[in-house]
Amino acid sequence: MKGGRFLDEKMRQEILNAYEFRKQWPPYTYREYFDVTPELLNDFTEFLKTENTSKKKMELQPWVTFCDSRCSFCYYPSTMFRGEFVDPYLAALKKELKMYSETKYVKTSEFDEIVLGGGTPTVLSAEQLIDIISFCEKNFNISSDYMIKITGSTHNLDEYKLKKFAEYGVLQLDVGVQTFNDDIRRKLFIQDSGEHAEQIIRKARELGLYVCIDLMYNLPGQTMEIWRDDIKKAIELDLEGVDCYPLEVYPGTILEKQLKNGELPPPGDWKTEALMYVEAVEMFTKAGYIPVGHDRFTRVREHIEESCLNGWPWAGILTTGAGCFMGYLGRYSYQNTENVREYLEKVSRGIFPIAKIYKSSDEDMIKKVMERLYLRLPVDKKEFREKFGKLPEEVFPEAIKRLKEKGLIEVDDNAIRITKLGDIWRINIAWEFANAKAVY
Repeated sequence: MKGGRFLDEKMRQEILNAYEFRKQWPPYTYREYFDVTPELLNDFTEFLKTENTSKKKMELQPWVTFCDSRCSFCYYPSTMFRGEFVDPYLAALKKELKMYSETKYVKTSEFDEIVLGGGTPTVLSAEQLIDIISFCEKNFNISSDYMIKITGSTHNLDEYKLKKFAEYGVLQLDVGVQTFNDDIRRKLFIQDSGEHAEQIIRKARELGLYVCIDLMYNLPGQTMEIWRDDIKKAIELDLEGVDCYPLEVYPGTILEKQLKNGELPPPGDWKTEALMYVEAVEMFTKAGYIPVGHDRFTRVREHIEESCLNGWPWAGILTTGAGCFMGYLGRYSYQNTENVREYLEKVSRGIFPIAKIYKSSDEDMIKKVMERLYLRLPVDKKEFREKFGKLPEEVFPEAIKRLKEKGLIEVDDNAIRITKLGDIWRINIAWEFANAKAVY
């Protein structure tokens, strides 16, 4: 695995022989949460009355649920933008944030990131978004060295918004570019051109903002050459970070209907997908980027040192807003109701607007620690034994033996880490532990 190109023939076979199929998104997502019951909601509310003893810094993530368009592949909960909903929604969002901020758990928590997610927050004005950030700063225990990030789309960003963000101290824009290829952008219902996306990115970087973009691979009609061109463009733009995601076709999306109706060619098979990812690894690492976290290549320390990432699964993300689904506090993971009217009604009554919730068992937490490998983080064996009373090899003897023999992980006296080959199969590795029986 050391030196040389990733894509020589020997390496291709080594990659493709590791598994018979490349799995998709890892376990522990909101799709597996239980529908909320009065008992579960009461348990969660009681938990919020306790002190946060983890001492891990967390992320605060208010969601703006609105979008002014719908990309064909998108499965995220969102609401079509309507002006009459904005003021009531923002008032409810602040009230929900305030409800959390007054709990003991949150009062004893420290946040070093404020991330406006969604949805597409940039459908709102710069002033509205800055007002949300300011509200968070005033009502939560925010670290002195915190980061502000805003998620958005290039088609509803302009120079005025970018200047306002830069002046306020926003660190980073997270932009869903997906591809710079105009033909594929049109097929995916992405609103602007690749050239316009590039112009917005260049202007943001001129103003001193970090820019991190999403790129998707194995899209319908996307050849390896088109994928290489997207990576080359990202490198040329000198972006701080690029998140590379494989296409997953979700039920109920526009894309699923397009593919069923034969309107688009099918995406490539799992082998094509794996080799596209390897191409990204090679090109980005040669350009000086480092693979970190879920699917990111970065060249800045902030992404490498990010507390919420490195603290998994003991840190936390406090998400609020209609449809938010990435929240986890302690052992509780939750998703808010997607319906804006229902969200407004629940918050007006002082009820946490949770639709689904899951409380992790001891075995779940043990498995989530092993999911650090998916996040490209080591599993510290000493810390593992302190928390669970056994070493990882004692809890997952078969899985660790199998992964080690395949060359996907390396194990020493101090830690377990993924190998370069294992990086390509991180999702499969996560599923290995999710499906294993923990012996503890």
